[in-house]
Amino acid sequence: MKSASTLIPPTATQSGLRLVAAVTVSLLAAVSPAQDLRPDYRLPDQRQHRDDARLRSLGINSAESKRVKLYTDGPIDRIRSIPPAVDALFDALSEYFGPLPPARDKSEFTVTGYVMTDKQHFRDAGLLPADLPPFLNGRHRGQELWVNEQETDYYRRHLVLHEFTHCFMYSLPEVSIPPWYSEGMAELFATHDVDAAGHYRFRVMPDSAEHFQGHGRISLIRSETAANRWKSLDDVERLVPKDYLQTPAYAWSWAACAFLDCHPRYSPKFRELGHRTTGGEFQSALREIFGPASFDLRTEWALFTHELQYGFDLSRAAIQFRPGQPLAGSGPVRSIDMAADRGWQSGGVLVRAGVEYEVAASGEVTLGTVPKPWISQPQGISIVYSEGHPIGLLLAAIHREPPEPKADESMLNQIVVGGRTTFVAAAAGTLYFRINDRWNSLADNDGHYRVTVREIAKK
Repeated sequence: MKSASTLIPPTATQSGLRLVAAVTVSLLAAVSPAQDLRPDYRLPDQRQHRDDARLRSLGINSAESKRVKLYTDGPIDRIRSIPPAVDALFDALSEYFGPLPPARDKSEFTVTGYVMTDKQHFRDAGLLPADLPPFLNGRHRGQELWVNEQETDYYRRHLVLHEFTHCFMYSLPEVSIPPWYSEGMAELFATHDVDAAGHYRFRVMPDSAEHFQGHGRISLIRSETAANRWKSLDDVERLVPKDYLQTPAYAWSWAACAFLDCHPRYSPKFRELGHRTTGGEFQSALREIFGPASFDLRTEWALFTHELQYGFDLSRAAIQFRPGQPLAGSGPVRSIDMAADRGWQSGGVLVRAGVEYEVAASGEVTLGTVPKPWISQPQGISIVYSEGHPIGLLLAAIHREPPEPKADESMLNQIVVGGRTTFVAAAAGTLYFRINDRWNSLADNDGHYRVTVREIAKK
């Protein structure tokens, strides 16, 4: 996958970002306040009454809380942690999307769920409708949800939280949202952790496979990308319901929502979409919000998905795009400082396609302090690697300017700089740099390299 001169080569042609066509009007200036658009009442509750005594005689027991009642034909202890998590999730969803409108009968919003070890057992008990469409691991309808039993406590709980999110989002009339957003947001809210005191957090970035057993979205994105099945945001938008009979569709939808929701620049606008899910307004709102940032968004999505790893620090990986200036206009040499605790940073130099440049770097940085300070120079620390290169190694990439919508993402072609290198610019654009490190280990870094760029005159 990697060559000697690149960190990550492009794996797919990047199509134009159709879902964020260039529209410059601000959402907040163009629409009424989101709360004014919400319906007066939520959809009626059409659940049937369940006879618990009869179900217990059939080996189906229940556990419940304020917001959910769960039935299972497996050991009851496997589901006891789920109802408190659902109650906490309801509060998180209400804060994010806004409180649900009242029911006409003034009833509280609650959901009935079924965790099924043997589906036939539930069919025989009249709990699994024959007309329920096929599903991979879970399904919802109205204020009911069904999930298949899982091997791990985390993923069993994750699936119930996923389907509960659907029940919440679709409790409003005239919900009209695309599959990638519906499934991605359900995945995002279901991705959770809990502390020793029993407090739940949702919309978290998984920090390890051990703590999120069964989740597998990060490793799946990496394996799909390595197998040349990478998806642009445009590809994610084109996912259709039948795609969700396979796990990769969930992984890509989760990644899209996690990226947009957690990115410090895109997050505030992305969260406005949660108030535009009814009345057919979602797609126009999406274009209005992200149109002006479509090219930069494409670049950061490509970098995020090609290097996604546990604990990915989006706040420090976020790029502050700053167009460069040609060297000829401000002197033949440019010197800049590159911080160790950030991702890609603009070097302020606009390079010309086909022209040769020299980059030199000096200085020391600290890449962590445990068990002792890890001191690195621009050549890197060869005993610890990230993405195929030593941590501390100085890397460079060109952000193509002006943009070419149908061209490969140029920042995936990354140049190994180290202490010094020369290269011929493959495209015109701004030169960006980063000090290589794991994307979950930037926060404890310190220091900077001094980087000098000069154009090599033709002989």
